[in-house]
Amino acid sequence: MLTLNNWINPTIRKDQIMAEKQNETVIELATDGRIEKADVETAMRQLDTALERGDTVHVFAEVRNFKGMSSEAWRSDLGNAFRYLARLRQFGRIAIVSDQAWIRNAARIENALLPYVRYQAYTPDRREHALAWVRGDVDSAHPESLRVLENGDSDIFTFEIDGRITSADARNLAERLSAAFSGGGGRRLLGIVRHYDGFEPSLLVDTRLLELKIGLLRHIERYALVGGPDWISRLTNLLDPLLKMEARHFAAGDEEAARAWLRGHGG
Repeated sequence: MLTLNNWINPTIRKDQIMAEKQNETVIELATDGRIEKADVETAMRQLDTALERGDTVHVFAEVRNFKGMSSEAWRSDLGNAFRYLARLRQFGRIAIVSDQAWIRNAARIENALLPYVRYQAYTPDRREHALAWVRGDVDSAHPESLRVLENGDSDIFTFEIDGRITSADARNLAERLSAAFSGGGGRRLLGIVRHYDGFEPSLLVDTRLLELKIGLLRHIERYALVGGPDWISRLTNLLDPLLKMEARHFAAGDEEAARAWLRGHGG
């Protein structure tokens, strides 16, 4: 069973920090290894203190090398679950930073199921941005995941993927591509995958984004992707014969080979 505090509590260490602002509390927790009952109780006391004051509570939770919770810790955690569920309106920004994909995915599922709270999941390389967002130092939960690269090559439109792709970022890139290609610009596209952490499910039902993608298929002649997980290579090879444009995947670091292919050099 997943509960709100199941995802807060596995992030506790002895040097946890609680920063307070007017009517707001930011609790920063982290763990490396196994969670014990004493850790859970320490976190509960901090949460209870802030909630009893009527504060809005923001939580930064960093999970490294998670090795489970003791049975006593689970019982303590579950025993408080419904008490916190009744106070969901008091929780604000919640960031889960983890090196384990299943923890990040579980946090996203819980975000979709629980009302009022805002969960965001991050890989460790996004730690500083996650912390800044929880503290209220930045407005955007995630840095831009799709960025256009200006490299002086007018024949090749280049962009990079870095992080979790949002619907807004995907739509913004598609609109820029449509504008560039409809004006007679280069019809060669280069995507460089720096880091890929999935995409927002809303991309699948974004009708405006779908319209833009269909329109782009008529304009792009060659599309090269560099880097990313192995499945991206397999998917590119699978789709290539089905598309009007040519598509090819290149290994990470092979940007020059990708550009040469896009220009028509090489097989």
